[in-house]
Amino acid sequence: MGDVQAKIAARGRSSDIKRLPKVFQKPLPHSAAARKQAYRKLADKTAASIWSSSPRYNRLAMRDLRMQRPVRFFHKATAKFTRRQHNIMVQLRTGHIGLNGHLFRIGKSLTPDCPHCEGVTETVAHFLMACPRYERERAGLQRRARRPDSVAELLTNPDAFRRVLRFVDASKRLSTIFGDEA
Repeated sequence: MGDVQAKIAARGRSSDIKRLPKVFQKPLPHSAAARKQAYRKLADKTAASIWSSSPRYNRLAMRDLRMQRPVRFFHKATAKFTRRQHNIMVQLRTGHIGLNGHLFRIGKSLTPDCPHCEGVTETVAHFLMACPRYERERAGLQRRARRPDSVAELLTNPDAFRRVLRFVDASKRLSTIFGDEA
């Protein structure tokens, strides 16, 4: 009987507020944990909205079709990588890596062009998918005699991470930054 009455009261269908003693006429305070949880949920929703409308959202090389996945997905997928391997993958995914396109943008290179392709900006996509200089090394990126469909597939699919790292090591393009594989 008491449970039924408590449920009715919780739904707000209890005594008329004016008939209650003054002490019980004020609303009860919410729990601190519930307030924090509601605040975090609102903050996460607001942050996601701001991030998705940011111009950088679409510029990231790691543009993942599964962008709803939390960042911890990537960290979990690379948990057994060495620090060097993890750094290479993070820098490839963000586009902040020692390729001329990025180095030119930050004022560290005289030209954004690929050293092997005149007039073509050296980006992560060009390096991984198109530069003819690394065609032989790129064969390791192929899986089941099929070329990867996109840079996003290579940089967001955990099955492709090791192949990408082997390609980077075989190309020796970034060895001045990351050194050779030990």
